[in-house]
Amino acid sequence: MEERDRQIFKGKFWKLTIILNVIIILVALAVGLFFKLPDPYGPPVAAALIIVDIPLIWYFRKDYYRTKAWLDVHATPQEKDGDAGETED
Repeated sequence: MEERDRQIFKGKFWKLTIILNVIIILVALAVGLFFKLPDPYGPPVAAALIIVDIPLIWYFRKDYYRTKAWLDVHATPQEKDGDAGETED
């Protein structure tokens, strides 16, 4: 992988990592607040957090597969001289 591609991948990976962390935090908050808040407030707040989380999950999955496809293209070794893999005996 070339240095430019490596930098692009670092940016893509960083973005996916941040989004995944936000998703995990929102789910944890939803579960925790569901049980911690008084009865009339717990379920609606938890539902609101999950509703906010759903588009993030959708975006993460879409961007994850897009990044994976990009990595498959840019991480494959290029055959430079045409005889890679051949051995002399």
